[in-house]
Amino acid sequence: MSQLTVQLLRKHSPRPRPGRWSERFAAIADRLVAVYGTPALGNFRDPVAEIFYIVLSARTTDAQYRQTHRELRDQFPRLADLAAAPLDEILSCIRRGGLANKRAGQVRRIAQRILADLGSRPKARLKAMPAAEVYRFLTGLPGMGPKSALCVMMYSLNFDVFPVDVNVRRVARRLGAIPSGLKHYRAQQRLPSLVPDGRSKELHIGLVVLGRTVCLPRTPHCDRCPINDLCRVGRARLARPGGV
Repeated sequence: MSQLTVQLLRKHSPRPRPGRWSERFAAIADRLVAVYGTPALGNFRDPVAEIFYIVLSARTTDAQYRQTHRELRDQFPRLADLAAAPLDEILSCIRRGGLANKRAGQVRRIAQRILADLGSRPKARLKAMPAAEVYRFLTGLPGMGPKSALCVMMYSLNFDVFPVDVNVRRVARRLGAIPSGLKHYRAQQRLPSLVPDGRSKELHIGLVVLGRTVCLPRTPHCDRCPINDLCRVGRARLARPGGV
């Protein structure tokens, strides 16, 4: 299981019962890496840049949040400028991404908190922190829940943690790893206990890419899915007369 994620979420996570799913997810990770590799998906090695990228990504499209993040960085290249910026200037940068009124305030407060708590070298401070301290700091920022914090830790700080986004939850549900109708926060609590150690990033990225390109919300393309034989929904759809 993804022990570090389970430890970080231990106040809320159910008792780990990896069973056969640990082996199955290892096989799934192998196949997805063979097909997709481990692309960066636009994420950043700089944890400070990644924090804003993840906050802006919530409940919007990939193209929109990439654009709004780029415009925000261009307009406010220094964290201190962002922390002192008028809200209407931040709002004009991120308006096209949706929820701009809410996020403008979050973005400025995040910049202010990072400067206040981490000083002039926040990237180095974050990279020097142990996992539990980083997690506490990140989840204390406006707009940063457990999944967002784990994304920053995985993509930018190289921790072996397993975030569960909407794509991961959808694919895991169709695979049969979690029940239908499970709330997102419950999926985040449950799935890491099924993920083998050392495979979190590969599996997360593979499931995200699969969810974006093949295992779509309304019309999954099970006939061209590289893991359809390991999937409850995929096997059922392909067994129908005429296939999918």
